[in-house]
Amino acid sequence: MKKTIIIIILAIISLGLLAYIISGKTSSDTMKPTEAKEKIEKFINDNLLREGTTVELGEISEENGLYKIPITLPDGTELDSYMSKDGKFFFPEAMNIEEIENKLSNTPVDTNQSSASLQTEILTEGTGDQLVKNGDSITVDYTGVLEDGTEFDSSVGKIPFTFIIGQGQVIQGWDQGLIGMKVGEERRLVIPSDLAYGPNGTGGIPANSTLIFTVKLISIN
Repeated sequence: MKKTIIIIILAIISLGLLAYIISGKTSSDTMKPTEAKEKIEKFINDNLLREGTTVELGEISEENGLYKIPITLPDGTELDSYMSKDGKFFFPEAMNIEEIENKLSNTPVDTNQSSASLQTEILTEGTGDQLVKNGDSITVDYTGVLEDGTEFDSSVGKIPFTFIIGQGQVIQGWDQGLIGMKVGEERRLVIPSDLAYGPNGTGGIPANSTLIFTVKLISIN
């Protein structure tokens, strides 16, 4: 089951950090460094990442009364996270919250079930603060072609396509590759066959075909 983003902004404290709750501990119950590291790793991997991806945590240290834990995101980005000794988890204020969400949720999947990774490319930036997440009903215009450029389907000039993301109503490559889009955004998806129609194919799509889609988000309903 794909994980949804669970981020709760608590406050900007004197160190200039954005806070997230990952523990019910009180200020009188001090968390040990090893426990803090384990809880941060579990929280991110269980709640902020899609299934099949993980983050790497570096060595924990102390800074200004907080535990400091370096994080390497799946796309290679490195940033420091922090945890207070009563169990509050922080990202640096300078790291835009939307950027963190995108990096954690939009990373291409590379699992044992897939021989190639989903590739995404933003062709046109969208607008607004609302991002596509699992469970959203969205409306898109799209065009799909094979690797040789043969078009097999398109909604352009017809009726836009509406569906619920993350519910298996579309191929896995769409459920995964459209997460994090903004209204007006146009995105190019290169979807391996394992995340499309696999060895069976369908209609004008041969077996084991890599599919290339251009998708524009019209609305988040």
